[in-house]
Amino acid sequence: MRTLQMTFGLIVVVVGVLMLLAVNGVLAFTALDVTAIALILSGLFFWVPGLVWRRTIPWLTSLFIPGSLAFCAGAIVLYTSRVGWNDVWYLSTALLIALGIAFIAMYYLGPRERWLWLVGLIVATFGLFFLALFLALFGSVTGARVVGSILLIGIGLAFAFGSLVPRRVRGA
Repeated sequence: MRTLQMTFGLIVVVVGVLMLLAVNGVLAFTALDVTAIALILSGLFFWVPGLVWRRTIPWLTSLFIPGSLAFCAGAIVLYTSRVGWNDVWYLSTALLIALGIAFIAMYYLGPRERWLWLVGLIVATFGLFFLALFLALFGSVTGARVVGSILLIGIGLAFAFGSLVPRRVRGA
């Protein structure tokens, strides 16, 4: 209980310092900045109960899903509010990656159900593939197009060489 009280107190202090800096003109916040920061913080707050009570209530790690999505959406809004809204449509594929990471985190930190790992891996791989594809095709800067192309090459090589790995035969 004292940890919760300490955490809440520190959050109030940080918000107060940020408000003081914003009122005095040191920081300039727009409504989009505040929205993005609120989404990022709410995403982190969804992770806290799953991390704290994962031993006693393993399925509480299911809060990682909305937490990861809120965190990723906040990061996308914060980034696009700074550089422009042209990138938001292909950066939205990062939400699939966040969803996949949430399922994988649920597997490792919560109940060890194999389907969590499998779903997380599939969703994150599809998200990474679409992010790389859209970056390579529609990236607004040359660096993004190069990174997207390199990611596509890496994903292709991973699948190609993955076929060479010997598989276990079940039931034998």
